[in-house]
Amino acid sequence: MESNTTLSENLKSTFSGLEKAIQRFSEESFNEKPLGSNWSPAMVTQHLVLAGTGIDQVLLGNTKPTESNADSKVAQLKAIFLDFGSKFTSPEFIEPADQKYQLKEQLQKLNDIERSIISILPELDLSLTCTDFEMPFLGYLTRLELISFVNFHTQRHTHQLNEMANQNLS
Repeated sequence: MESNTTLSENLKSTFSGLEKAIQRFSEESFNEKPLGSNWSPAMVTQHLVLAGTGIDQVLLGNTKPTESNADSKVAQLKAIFLDFGSKFTSPEFIEPADQKYQLKEQLQKLNDIERSIISILPELDLSLTCTDFEMPFLGYLTRLELISFVNFHTQRHTHQLNEMANQNLS
């Protein structure tokens, strides 16, 4: 099982990569949908904001002892979110509105999400199952699995943003 320190370092690296990907866009191109895409880079970013907002409260919320290994769904999460060839439909509650977003404001929101998770991570018992939120199709996740979700989900969309930026440059 990964340690709190390793998870923290992985999250910092992932969010750093996300910030670099977002900064590849100008304010104008940030809100433009690339050819063949339903979402603009700004909408992808807003999706991450919606998905990450409140994760800290779930991590600090109600828990119960875990009946299986605390990391039993980590490999499944990794396989789902880091399979860049697969397309998914976002659950409605984290579907971004089709509107203009401010690049700097979105970056600040993502930085706040990262900071809020990393600030509580050192003290968390990663083996406990969070019971305040049930992940669609996966059920209740342990703290370790929920943080792994944030990491893999963010990496998936960082890849998507980099692909969009590469399209912009060609």
